[in-house]
Amino acid sequence: MKRGISIIGGVLLAATLSIPALAGHHHESQKGGLPALEEVVDAIQATVATLQGQVTTLMSEVSALTATVTTLQGQNSWAVVLANGSVARFSTNLGGTAPTVDHVVGSGVYEVNFGKDVTNCVYEATIGDAAHAVPAQGQISVSGDVDGDSVNDVYVQTFGTDGTTATDSPFHLFVSCN
Repeated sequence: MKRGISIIGGVLLAATLSIPALAGHHHESQKGGLPALEEVVDAIQATVATLQGQVTTLMSEVSALTATVTTLQGQNSWAVVLANGSVARFSTNLGGTAPTVDHVVGSGVYEVNFGKDVTNCVYEATIGDAAHAVPAQGQISVSGDVDGDSVNDVYVQTFGTDGTTATDSPFHLFVSCN
């Protein structure tokens, strides 16, 4: 959007400076009187009409780019989940609705439901504190829905440092779809 506005401003500045009367070149006299002045006005009006067309085109392109960016942003979702299965924070592209988490205390198993189909997505998870503390060490695994109940689920399992003992741990989950 900023780039589009900069381009529009540059086009308008260049057009203004290309018109001698507006660029400060007042030392030239207007020979021919009123007819010559009318020709200058006609030329300026033609330039303005051209610039208005270019501005309209650029604004259309900016709108298209904005729509593309919005679509791309909607492809990525993330959530920060506490050890107890509560969602601490999440990406806002979910329409303001937090993902839901099914979790049985002590199991280390979390089923995070993003409310949209995530079957053809990439999942990345890491053990991580929800605030600014050093997280407990451990291991984590992530997969799509393993029990077949919802295409919106991401399955996360957390373990202690040995990699075999199920341990409830806070984690960060990122899902990217195309």
